[in-house]
Amino acid sequence: MSAWADVERALSADDAEERRRAAASLRRPSSEVPVKLLMRALSDSDWRVRKEAVLTAVALAPSPEVLSALVAALGPGDNVGERNSAVEALADYGVHAIGALAHALGDLDADGRKLVVDVLALGARPEALPLLKRLLKDPDVNVRGAAVEAVAAIGGGCAEEAIAILDECLDSLSRFERLAALQGLERLSATLPWERLEPLASDPILLPAVLALAGRSGAEPAVPALLDMLAAARGRAFADALASLVELSRTSARAHERLGAGLREAPAQVRETILALCLDEDGQPGERRNALCAAGLLGSDAAARAAVAALADDALAEQAEATLTELGSAAVAALVAGAEGPTTEQRAACLSLLGPLVALDPDANAAAKRALGDAAPEVVAAALDALAAAGDRAALQDAAGLLGAAPVVAQAAHRALATLARRHPDDALGLVRSASPSGAGAEAAAIVIEALGASQPDVGAHVAFLAAALGGPIPTARRAALSALSALGGSAALEPVAFALNDEELEVRIAAIRALGRLSDETGKPLGVEHLTEIARLSSDRSLVAAAARALGEVGDARAVPVLGELLGREPVVAVAALEALGAFAGVERDEHVVSALSHADSEVVKSAMRVLASASDPRAPSRLGVCLEHTEWDVRRLAAELLGTLGGDEALALLRGRLSLERQDLVREELTRAITDAETLSGRRRTAPPPSLRGVRRQ
Repeated sequence: MSAWADVERALSADDAEERRRAAASLRRPSSEVPVKLLMRALSDSDWRVRKEAVLTAVALAPSPEVLSALVAALGPGDNVGERNSAVEALADYGVHAIGALAHALGDLDADGRKLVVDVLALGARPEALPLLKRLLKDPDVNVRGAAVEAVAAIGGGCAEEAIAILDECLDSLSRFERLAALQGLERLSATLPWERLEPLASDPILLPAVLALAGRSGAEPAVPALLDMLAAARGRAFADALASLVELSRTSARAHERLGAGLREAPAQVRETILALCLDEDGQPGERRNALCAAGLLGSDAAARAAVAALADDALAEQAEATLTELGSAAVAALVAGAEGPTTEQRAACLSLLGPLVALDPDANAAAKRALGDAAPEVVAAALDALAAAGDRAALQDAAGLLGAAPVVAQAAHRALATLARRHPDDALGLVRSASPSGAGAEAAAIVIEALGASQPDVGAHVAFLAAALGGPIPTARRAALSALSALGGSAALEPVAFALNDEELEVRIAAIRALGRLSDETGKPLGVEHLTEIARLSSDRSLVAAAARALGEVGDARAVPVLGELLGREPVVAVAALEALGAFAGVERDEHVVSALSHADSEVVKSAMRVLASASDPRAPSRLGVCLEHTEWDVRRLAAELLGTLGGDEALALLRGRLSLERQDLVREELTRAITDAETLSGRRRTAPPPSLRGVRRQ
């Protein structure tokens, strides 16, 4: 008793901090719950003391004595702080509070019943819906309105039932309740038929909320109402109406068409406001995206210019591109102008969008060709991609002439040349016939030969040309020739490819190794196994050995398995490449090599072996991966957990749960928890219990 007396004296102290500490001390274990002292702390004049008292009240849950006192605090009284604190504490009593609140309703005035609604809304328990349905019939309009709002607040966890309740509230005689119900339905992303909404649209107070739901209804009859509201709205109301219009336009092709026609016939002020929103640099990104979407419905040159201007803004670029794509040929003039705009990003984006129009519009074609002289490599690359999409024969020469440019341009030129060659094969073969194996045109010729493939009648001459090009002075041409030889295939290609293994340039030697991995004869038999095996076993250059390992994986010949197994004892980069290659095979010998790599000293090698094990449909994979949950390196343990989660099954679940109780590394524990959830989902045993409260206090 003396201890509680000390607490009582502390709760009467002048110093608020002393009173706060006293409120916290009420949580001490005791057979006697100090309800009176707790309620004194809940009614303290200082908010910090009241907050501490709330935490104490929740910590004492589900004490019937505390619960009864908290409910009693909702009755008539002058201490607003105490009542608000009681509301907060009761919300965290969870389901224990609902029955007590229902029992107390008859003793509470309208203000108290309104506080009950506040408790239920803050607690957000689906079990509160029956009590809220009772409160929807309360004689006090404020209680009823708050109950409607509470149903929407709780509805996130029981949407179907909450939406049904709110739908019934639309028939209320109270405009306030109908409005709250409409707003709640919008909050829950409900979809109501227009027939249900249309009778409410005649009320100007309800109309904005009705139209917000109309956007999701997909109903064409809502189109005129939305367009009328847009014409009459200003400011925020305009933005809301536009959002609904955009949402409705996405529900069906017919609604999209009708809204487009309506916008094009709308007052000029509506169109001007939409375009102004597109260009408003101080506007909200969401509103600007809606405006850009609506601009696509306008179908005008002004809309295209607004969308082009938005391309420079990362937050709007995706929608701007979608709008310009929708505008199609109507956007050509704006895109052509944008292709010479002030920013690199805008020019490149405009050229990318012009790609499909190059063959249809001479202005688009001319803009792409002009951009080939742009100072920014990204713009030149975009122009090449545009020309590749639908370029004419002359573009072949343009692409060939840029193969020696900066890497990003050279790669785009390579793509464009290959695509254009397939579209204009006769003109492309002219490039081959005019090229010298040792000249500047050799690379372009090799790209064309590879693009046209082995179906050409003069394939023998092409192989001879490519073999001669391997002796040329330009490394990129030699690499292109090797790639083309591997694509053409045939026994005649083996000798020149093997010859390139001695090239002075490392990148060319690696290209030759890759070509050997892809090279096969006329019957499909791989030709490069012997050469690749020799490199793997005898070369001292780890980059060449790693490339040979990967190429052996591409070959898919069983003779490669023992060779790859030998490479697991080499440097980690080689061992990883060998494991990746072993992933292409199956069988006992492959499995033995992969399992042996689980004990490798390098963690990256171990992780590669684990990935190979997880990718195979082997019933022993979970037990083998389970061993890695005990690995000394935390990143290995984390990957083991992730992979076991993807496998699922009883064994994986048992291993994960067993490790979770032992693991001390936070990142691994997080992955174990995530993996258990994944494994449960795969096993069809995902738990449906609600997640724990994140509010820092216990919820019953």
